[in-house]
Amino acid sequence: MDAPNPSSSGASPFLANLPSRGLFSSTVVSSNPGGMRVYVCNHDTSPPEGQHIKTNQQNILIRSLTLKKQKGDSSSKDGSDGSRKRNAEKGLERASAKKTNNQINSRQEGSNSQTTTRDFHHLTVERLRALLKSKGLSTKGKKEELITRLKDATG
Repeated sequence: MDAPNPSSSGASPFLANLPSRGLFSSTVVSSNPGGMRVYVCNHDTSPPEGQHIKTNQQNILIRSLTLKKQKGDSSSKDGSDGSRKRNAEKGLERASAKKTNNQINSRQEGSNSQTTTRDFHHLTVERLRALLKSKGLSTKGKKEELITRLKDATG
């Protein structure tokens, strides 16, 4: 590099003729355009004698997945997290089934079969299936079929 021009001031003489962001790589056209870029360095890049550099050669994706797996294993060692979630889901299903049973039973008292049919139509397919399951009946089919099956079972 030439000596800086004394007439210029500041850092601009040192920055003159430096490559732009896109020119740091080799000027040789790569046979693999999407591959890793090759960087050119004209000076020795080895670390000083006392400095030790440790690098992890493992792929970043594999390292990330391994760390996530280790984190997941350590958090679920007691096994209570998974079972708690399942129990909560089961509890919600039971509660909704009980609630719909209580609603239907209270509506059926002192009402005719037409009212019961209308009540069944207001229920979601999920609730109808929960009712059928609680009575040990098949839960497959369209909403109308589920309602018919429930009507036959209740009376």
